Amino acid sequence: MESSKPDWIVYDILHHWVPPIAEKLGVRRAMFCTLNAASIIIISGPASIMIHGRDPRKTVEDLIEPPPWVPFETEIVYRLFEARRIMEYPTAGINGAELNDNYRTGMTYFGSEVIAIRTCMELEPEWIQLLSKLQGRPVIPIGLLLPSPVDEADDEGSWLDIKEWLDRQRVKSVVYVAFGTEVTVSDEEIQGLAHGLELCGLPFFWTLRKRTGASVFLPDGFKERVKGRGVVRTEWVPQTYILGHASVGGFVTHCGWGSAVEGLSFGVPLIMFPCNLDQPLVARFLGGMSIGLEISRNDQDGSFTSASVADTIRLVVVEEEGKIYRDNAASQQKKVFGNKRLQDQYADGFIEFLENNRAEM
Repeated sequence: MESSKPDWIVYDILHHWVPPIAEKLGVRRAMFCTLNAASIIIISGPASIMIHGRDPRKTVEDLIEPPPWVPFETEIVYRLFEARRIMEYPTAGINGAELNDNYRTGMTYFGSEVIAIRTCMELEPEWIQLLSKLQGRPVIPIGLLLPSPVDEADDEGSWLDIKEWLDRQRVKSVVYVAFGTEVTVSDEEIQGLAHGLELCGLPFFWTLRKRTGASVFLPDGFKERVKGRGVVRTEWVPQTYILGHASVGGFVTHCGWGSAVEGLSFGVPLIMFPCNLDQPLVARFLGGMSIGLEISRNDQDGSFTSASVADTIRLVVVEEEGKIYRDNAASQQKKVFGNKRLQDQYADGFIEFLENNRAEM
């Protein structure tokens, strides 16, 4: 920074050491957050609370209620089994060591002049306004940062044979299943999901991350029983190409904000299986919009049945009762999630803000 003399530096929550250096060098500072505003607020709270370890939420029971800094009613909260996982998560404890995740996040907020966030006013205006109030600085929604348009002429690598299989399926009949690159799904959960996919009777494409040094633990005979109807891949696949294919009618997702946005940008309704951290909050947020439905789970331990998996998939993808999810996903794609012109305006607005507020020479 000292030699290049930038006007601005944009950094994320992993770089809490950047703001003091940038300030010393006269470089303006924008903190970039990839989560949506509601999730940030429920997880974090004001920077002063995060930095000094003063979060009043000390117990699991505290986490299943809205935090005291949210002044309006909301159902975006953790469930009991999720709250227990949060309390057990390494470095993410509410009041842990000096350099836990909360401290680092608090320092990135505290050292910023503006917060750039991957969301838009059409989705959560009250949460964006509250985030600005809590952190005491402007919050600029920069849009959803939509994936690049699918170019079917780009038939490279694994896409060719995947596309051939998808082309043989009926329109909006395929269930796409993916849990991102960082989420760990237990062997027991994989078994339950597999039995549910088998039971639902719909064609499915499951990209299942292979853990280092471990084999994928599918039920005995599973691949043989679903042969021709279901595909399981353990290598990388072009997710946006799959989600953009006309045959895909539902997306079983862990509800990371980026993955959810990708699915909804193509108008695909969500079957939600959140695992940890912000994912349950994203699921509650999107569930409140009726563009996705969570797989029913036991509130105490998070267990679920294969029948609940199958029933949720069928309801969202094919049954008349679930038409609201399909219709809302299609409607919100046109209005917000897939509206490239709208989202580009947000990104352009952020760039304009940076240009109009350069560091003084």
